[in-house]
Amino acid sequence: MSAAWFHVPSLDASSIAWIPKDEAKHALGARRLGAGDSVTLFDGAGNVGVGVVTDQRRHDGALAIEVGRATKAPRATPAVHLACAIPKGDRSATLIESCMPFEPASITPLACERSVQRMSPNLAARLERIALESCKQSRQPWTCAIGDEVSPESAVRAAQGRALILHPGGTPLRDAMKGLDVVTLLIGPEGGFSDREVAACEAAGALRVGLGATILRIELAASAAMSVVRLS
Repeated sequence: MSAAWFHVPSLDASSIAWIPKDEAKHALGARRLGAGDSVTLFDGAGNVGVGVVTDQRRHDGALAIEVGRATKAPRATPAVHLACAIPKGDRSATLIESCMPFEPASITPLACERSVQRMSPNLAARLERIALESCKQSRQPWTCAIGDEVSPESAVRAAQGRALILHPGGTPLRDAMKGLDVVTLLIGPEGGFSDREVAACEAAGALRVGLGATILRIELAASAAMSVVRLS
């Protein structure tokens, strides 16, 4: 079994890294780790290190890890910037958990005409914590922040790479991805984007793409689209 993954704010080889209090509690409690045990550390920015637990504790409860070596994981290509309506309740967590293993380069919530969930600082912070936990579970070295909520048209105008809007009747996503290194992928709320939103996005330069004839929930559409991109 591979060593357990823990997040640290920063990571350098041949140095001491400090696992924050909550992570340290999990390591020593639920994981039953002790001095001399091996762990894997990551900083969410692609740096991954192998370290050894010590018995050093800081005044704030952080636990010292001796880092033996560290490497920088390459970014997945193509880079996918996900601009997505956020569903209500636990489904927002499901969306983040299912997308993070496919390494979105960024996640931007969309404020759509048919949106039922609006973002707040507390929700953004919660989703970022869920993203980090998903990275640990899936051994994904890169996490990303949850951006500010924007309209679909604004997301297209600020898009990195080609903007693709997921909507029935569009070009198959697998075909649309050919030759693209960077994309911004827009996914709408329950009920989909309005006709006005689709027209505005296409006028701003977005290409309509699809995943087939079936209608998917937001979280399933997001993870399915990310998997199509990564497995194409």
